[in-house]
Amino acid sequence: MKWAGLVAILVATAGTTTVAAQVGQGDAAWVAGQYREASAAYHQALAADPGQVRANYRLAILASWENRLDSALVLIRRAREAERDDPDVRFAEALILSWDGQYDLAIAKYDSLLSTTPSMHEAELGRARTLAWADRVSDADQAYVDMLARNSNDLEALAGRAQLAAWQGEYEASTERYQEILERAPTNVAAHLGLGRVHYYQGQSKRAITYLERALALDPNNREVRDLHRTVRAEIRPQVTVTAGWSDDSDDNTNWWQDLKASYLLVDGVTGFASAGLLQASDPLRDGNRSMGEVGATVTRGSYRVTGAFGLRRLSPEGATSRTSGSYRIGAMYRPSRRVSGGLGFAHYPFDETANLIGRDLDIDQIDASLDIGLTETLALSAGGGAAWVSDDNQRVSAVMALTQTIRKHFFVGAFGRVLSYDQQAPGYFTPDRFTVLEARGGYSAAWRGWSARLSGGLGVQQVGEGGESQSEWHAEVRVSRNWAAINRVEVFGSITNSAVSSTTGAFRYGTLGATVRLGL
Repeated sequence: MKWAGLVAILVATAGTTTVAAQVGQGDAAWVAGQYREASAAYHQALAADPGQVRANYRLAILASWENRLDSALVLIRRAREAERDDPDVRFAEALILSWDGQYDLAIAKYDSLLSTTPSMHEAELGRARTLAWADRVSDADQAYVDMLARNSNDLEALAGRAQLAAWQGEYEASTERYQEILERAPTNVAAHLGLGRVHYYQGQSKRAITYLERALALDPNNREVRDLHRTVRAEIRPQVTVTAGWSDDSDDNTNWWQDLKASYLLVDGVTGFASAGLLQASDPLRDGNRSMGEVGATVTRGSYRVTGAFGLRRLSPEGATSRTSGSYRIGAMYRPSRRVSGGLGFAHYPFDETANLIGRDLDIDQIDASLDIGLTETLALSAGGGAAWVSDDNQRVSAVMALTQTIRKHFFVGAFGRVLSYDQQAPGYFTPDRFTVLEARGGYSAAWRGWSARLSGGLGVQQVGEGGESQSEWHAEVRVSRNWAAINRVEVFGSITNSAVSSTTGAFRYGTLGATVRLGL
């Protein structure tokens, strides 16, 4: 019996030593920025001891960096169960909750932590940042001010105020605060990163790269710096996007289309682009083809963005004379803060969406306005309206509004409404004296390791014509994509609906399938 007890003690001691060694290997890899090796070592430690605090804690952080927030919360709660009072674990739990959008709970966790560890500077910063993410701007700013009142040399609090100003569209104030940090500490990584962000927000990608490369030189393993540097570098490179698709409706209007678009950053704040496309359209009576080309540029200055383009379209209807028509468009967008944006645009183009219309010799002049407001971090309002003038002396006015609530990051519900009307009925396209639709919407979206998916649908009622009967209305849509190398993307999509307005001819069913590939050269 004594020998058996001694053997048991030796086995347990060896197991404990092995776990400690594996955790030690994970810690060493973590400090060196070798996160894959750290993850492997921590997983080995958990295989022997599922309650190991440091392994659960660090793996939770790694999972959160990969946006696997549900897994991160499971891991961090295991660590909390094993060591409820460890301030690092409590801080990580609050941080991951804030990244998961559970702001009220995260703030409560920070408050609880600070009540027992009032001098924990990281927790003070985390709480202030979470208040900012929750759109409690005045509370967040006051939290930073209180930190600076206790320590005027608190550069992280000053950086927090600078970032808050950038989110509010106050780019000049944000730049001044970051520059103040650099005057005090020229090697401050957060200030270089912040200035990179501010310039990136304003469309000054090349200036942003300058600051981000300085930050990388100071801290090569900084994850935030590396991620933003990768994104900005990718956007500076020339980009090519190819799209191909198919659509069909119950009136037997079938379209195949292929589009190619290329863009290039000419100078800071100015991106040039060119596109070409083909459309093959058919209906029960005829075929028609459209080829097009367009060149243009987008200019970004601070909170403003202006896009202008000019193109030519060659329309070739079966059994009728071909024609070449010009198209042009100009649009402006203003984004005063990260949650508010508005736009106004004008466009002139041929009315060429079906084989019938390709041969009709019709053009459209159109003006549109839009407004997007993030009412809270999870509640968004979108609205728009416009008018169009068709060259057959017809006129259209329209308005649309949508309210969307995100639930636990992956699920969303909302309401959608649209109304449009034409002055007069016309052959060949959908021209109701009034069309209205009200729809309840919902869906699911998720992203994991470069993959993303979005499933959505809606159910409602529609009325075609001022005196028409109400009808049921529905739609369903799916999108699946794969991202790599910051901006490279492959996406497939499909949708089907019975909304009368979705088809140019007002058909009772309309569906589409397609794929898009975007590459940075």
